Amino acid sequence: MIEEQAIVSGLEGDLAIIRMQRQSACSHCELNKGCGTGAIGRLLGHRSKPLAIRNDYDLKAGDRVLVGLPDRAFLNASLLIYGLPLVALIGGGLLAQWAFTGSELSVFILSTAGFIAGLWFSGQIAKNHYSQQFNPQILEVGSEPID
Repeated sequence: MIEEQAIVSGLEGDLAIIRMQRQSACSHCELNKGCGTGAIGRLLGHRSKPLAIRNDYDLKAGDRVLVGLPDRAFLNASLLIYGLPLVALIGGGLLAQWAFTGSELSVFILSTAGFIAGLWFSGQIAKNHYSQQFNPQILEVGSEPID
C-alpha cells in the first residue's frame, strides 16, 4: 500500500477536500543537486494538490488523514500509462515498415499515430475499468489541527 499524509482543507457536500504535499522522489538523496528527478522536483516546486474523497469518517477542516493507494492499482496505472502507448508506438512503426516498405515518413506518421492512439486507449481503459481502483482510500484519521 502506498501511503501519504494529507490534511482536510474543506468540505463539499459528502466529499472532503484534502491536500497532500508534493515531494520529490529523491529529496533525501545525496545526488539531489545533480539528478534529473531532483531538478524536475525543484522546477515544479512543492505545491499541495487538492483531492476530493468521500467523507465517510465525519471529517472536519484541519483533520489529518492517512490516505493509501493499493500497490496493484499503482502497477496497473503504470502499465497503462507507459506500456500501452509504447507498444502502440512500436506497433505503428512496424506496421508502416511492413506496409510501406520502410518509408521514413510513413514510419514516423504511423508511430506517432500509434502513440497518440495508445494514450487515448489507456485513458479510456483507466476511466471505464479501473477508475474505482485508482481512487485513494482513507486509512487513518487524526484530529490534530495544523499550526
